[in-house]
Amino acid sequence: MTVAGRAITPRTACPEAARLLARSEAPPPVPRIKGAPATFEEAAAAAAGHLKAAHSAAFSGLGADLEGLRRLYDLAMASGASLDHAASSGLFANLERLARKGWIAATLAEVRNRCDVMVVFGDDPASAFNRFFSRAVPVRGKGAEGDAAPLFVTAPGRRQIAIVGGSLSEPSRRVLATHAVTEIIVAEHEVATAASVLSALVAGRAVDGLSGLPEATVTALAALAEQLKAARYAVFTWNAASLPAEDAPVVAGAASEAVDLLSVTTRAAVFPLGGRDNVTGAHQLALWRFGYPLRTAVGAGTARHVPELYSTTAALYDADLLLHASAFRPDAPPDFDRGPVIAIAHPDTVFAREPEVFIPVGTPGVDHGGHVFRMDSVVCLPLQALRPAELPSVAEAAAAILVSFGRGA
Repeated sequence: MTVAGRAITPRTACPEAARLLARSEAPPPVPRIKGAPATFEEAAAAAAGHLKAAHSAAFSGLGADLEGLRRLYDLAMASGASLDHAASSGLFANLERLARKGWIAATLAEVRNRCDVMVVFGDDPASAFNRFFSRAVPVRGKGAEGDAAPLFVTAPGRRQIAIVGGSLSEPSRRVLATHAVTEIIVAEHEVATAASVLSALVAGRAVDGLSGLPEATVTALAALAEQLKAARYAVFTWNAASLPAEDAPVVAGAASEAVDLLSVTTRAAVFPLGGRDNVTGAHQLALWRFGYPLRTAVGAGTARHVPELYSTTAALYDADLLLHASAFRPDAPPDFDRGPVIAIAHPDTVFAREPEVFIPVGTPGVDHGGHVFRMDSVVCLPLQALRPAELPSVAEAAAAILVSFGRGA
């Protein structure tokens, strides 16, 4: 990063990260109450007033570092609200399998150091995780640009990578140029079927004519099943958020079943992708605080977890207030016209309807420090500020609302 005054210019980052991290010299906006400029204290007091009057609040977005989430959860407990993260759809697709039957999961370090055969279900993961392949299957040695070479893969530059779904992008092809790459192209609505067929083939079950997939595709999946049986450490990965909602649990289940079968004779694991805007941290913190994951309603010392009722979309049907928090990206709140909207949000957020209260906040890792969880849930990553903070953090905004609410910080 190059920092000059207020301006920040990323030097090496994926396009999406560069867009989100870049900052201009322009001064940040001030808080607003019904579109009119206000002080931070006035905006916090106005937000507290709306929360006191609400009977069924919904907290959405939850894009914040751990301290910001802790304060938001304090505020939800004080006011009574449901909690859901903007990126929780993929999380819950995976949790459906995990809760029913469990799975054997790998950490990023295990994938890097041990995986010799990787199966990717769905689209190229680099579209959402730009450096996934360079991080997960590195080939360069320590000291070179990029990441250290793996510890336990005998031919790190020649791992077998199979894509079952969409084709690879050109940047991914360049990263994987030295690996043995197989692309088994299937339509988006066929990825779940292909995953189930592959699991059946690993189990030795006959699938001829039963799947509806082309014969050439089934033949390619059969060859992949044999590679998996011969692998020393196979890894299955997918991004549930990019799959059709009804197919993501099927893919997670098929991958987990294949791992169970392979683990009898060799080592295998799943590595589900996710983690945008600290959704993993929001999930972990909810478990610590309430004993339940996201999509839980809290208040009056109780917690009630009903995913079907407390997803953001469902919760807004019964809500009379929406509080939306999004510090990492300028994502506007979901459409809501049943009551006031409080936005604790990125300063560049563009609103379809001006919220009753808007408190612009800084971004963790840009305007202030913080901690977020890595997508494999194993490591809590520290973030350092890149410039002097000119905007409050989500934690500071939520704490100020709590003070005005009469609960203290």
